[in-house]
Formats: sequence, structure tokens, C-alpha cells
Amino acid sequence: MSRILKVMIVLLTIAAMVTPVMAEDRLSLNGQMRVRGWHLDDGGDYTDSYFDQRLRIGGKLSIAEGVSVTFRFDETEAKWGTQRPSDGANRQGVRFIESETGMQWDRAHLDLDFGTFKLRAGQYYAGGFSASDVVNAQDAGFMVTAGPVKAFWQLDSNDGGTDSSDFYLWGVDFGQKIDTIKYNAFVAGHKMNDYEVYLVGADVALNIEAIKVLAEINYFTGDADADTDAMGLQGWADVSFAATEVVTIGGQVYYAIAADDDEVQIDHLGNDFGGWDPLADVGNGLSNEELKIGRPFDLFGDDAGVMALRGYANVKATESLAIGAGLTYAQPEDDGKTEADSALIAVAGASYDLMANTKLDAIFQYVDVDAPDTDSAYGVGVGLFVNF
Repeated sequence: MSRILKVMIVLLTIAAMVTPVMAEDRLSLNGQMRVRGWHLDDGGDYTDSYFDQRLRIGGKLSIAEGVSVTFRFDETEAKWGTQRPSDGANRQGVRFIESETGMQWDRAHLDLDFGTFKLRAGQYYAGGFSASDVVNAQDAGFMVTAGPVKAFWQLDSNDGGTDSSDFYLWGVDFGQKIDTIKYNAFVAGHKMNDYEVYLVGADVALNIEAIKVLAEINYFTGDADADTDAMGLQGWADVSFAATEVVTIGGQVYYAIAADDDEVQIDHLGNDFGGWDPLADVGNGLSNEELKIGRPFDLFGDDAGVMALRGYANVKATESLAIGAGLTYAQPEDDGKTEADSALIAVAGASYDLMANTKLDAIFQYVDVDAPDTDSAYGVGVGLFVNF
């Protein structure tokens, strides 16, 4: 065997040993596996009990210095008992879902980090403009970050040569943190044919030892369609106090002006992929899910606005157990636009560290809307979550 051949064999052996290490260094994975059970009762004829599951896997490929590719997908996201083949056959033991509830790729983007300037391109989540994510969407487009300024543009629909126009969402945010104060000021716009709405907003967070204050205000204007104006003026504030090392109590106020008869109330921009559900938030992974109440500013529908007060408490009962509860009372800002007079919402939940990176969460929700032909409703949820 020639010396050159021996050297080549040694080099190939070393490469075979080193390549897996290099590949693992370049790829980092994260995600969550969840299995949940639900019982929903609207107080009338509707009740439903079921289990569901989802495997979420995300990853980042570090290609080179300042260059990376990020992806995330959800697999087997469905209720148990619906995992049937796409031909509809009722075969047991189906190993994967072939329908639209199967694999869903929601993020696939590249990132270029030039230091003071960052560029993102591809399919990504645009949010974080405010505490309520008042402008947020999961879509394809560009995002740039330069110091305290972040700007994005997403294309939701290309006209493809038809008479309709492109649908797009854009936003610019300026945010800074100075000592105990953090603030954001932002503008955004959303265009879909005759729907063309603009947003101007700001929020501020203040932390003073055991007291935390958060406030936000948003103003919307534009066209809801060719014949109807879009409007929105809404604000909310949250004040919390760490009474002890394990107990936090707080209060929130929400206010939104109702629309006139020739207007449509707007309370967010984008497809609201991230959602925001503060009235159901008890600090675990079941909030903002099947028991979702949604954004509070049009709680009663009918563009009636809202006036709401909420009190809440969070308790770290043990090292492994956290408990949360909240109580909300709300009225429409204009009771002439809706048949509902008021709403009472009570939520309680717990989160228990069952094992390493594993949580067992539970939630209970009761909703009583004072309106004709409307019964009180409740829901219960429990879930196992493994994060990695």
C-alpha cells in the first residue's frame, strides 16, 4: 500500500469522526411535546370532551459567523381520534396524519448579522412591538434591526396577475430601556384590497423594587372597506405588587371606545398568530388556547368597545407548584350597540414541575355574560408539556 493511500485513509477516518461533531455544533434544536385534555360546556346544548397533542420542533443552523438559518414545524397537531388517512378510511393504527392537520411549517428564515445591522428574510414571526403584540403576524417577508429601531414588511398575498391588489403588513418600532423604564413607540399598516388600516401606538414599563407598572395606548384609522371607516382608540394598564417573595397581586384596567354606526372597530393588525388573551392568563401553558377569550377591547362584539377591571394573584406555593387566579368584570363602552349588559370572567390555574423540563398544567374558566338567551359557560383543561 502506497504512503499516499495510507495518508488518505487516515484523513478520511478523521473526517468521518469529526463531521458528526461539526454537524452537531452547527445545529441546535428546541421544541415542545404536549398532550392535553379538555372539557367545554357552553351552558346550553353544547358540551365537548377530548384530547389533543402537538409535537413542535425548531432548530437553528449556524452556517458561518453572523449567518444562520432558522426553522420550526408542528407535527401531529390534532385531536385524538381524527388521525385518519386523507382518503377518509376508518383504519385503526394510523401512524401519521396525512391531512391538513399534519406537518405545518410556520418558520423558515435566514438571518444575517452585520453587528449594528441585522437582516431577516423568509417566513418568520413579526411581533414584540408592544406588551399586547398589537401588531403581529406569521408570514413571509423582511425584517431589519438597527440599534433601537426595528422595521418589517410581510407579503400575505400576491395578486398573481388578477384584479385584486397585494396584501401586506408593515411596521416600524423604536424601543429603549433606560434604568428602570422601558418604552416602545411604533407605527404600522395593513393593506388588503379596500381594507387599509394604520396604527400609531406606544407602551411603557416601569419597575420600582416590588412594584411594576405597564401601560399601553393604541390609535387606529383608515378604511375597513370601500364604504366604511376603520377606527380604534384603546388603552390598558397593569399595576402589580410583590407582596412577599411568593405572592404577587395586581390589577388591570381596559378601555376601548366604541365605533359609530358607520365605522368598524379595529383592535390589532396582522393575522394575530401569537394572539393575546390577558383575561385568561394564569401563568401556564393552557392560557390563550382552547379556553381562549381573546383580546378584551371588543369583548362583546358589535364594535361596542369595553370598560373592564381585572384583579389577579399569583402564588409560588412550593418550589414545584405555582398557582394563579383572576377575576374580571366588564361592560360595553356603548351599551346601545349590543344586547349584552356586562360580563363576569373567573379563571384559576396551576402549573406543577412534574420532572425535569416537564410540567403538568391545569386551568378552569367560568364566563357569565348578562345578555338575552345567553347561558353561563365553563371549561376545564389539563396538559402535559415536555420542553427541550
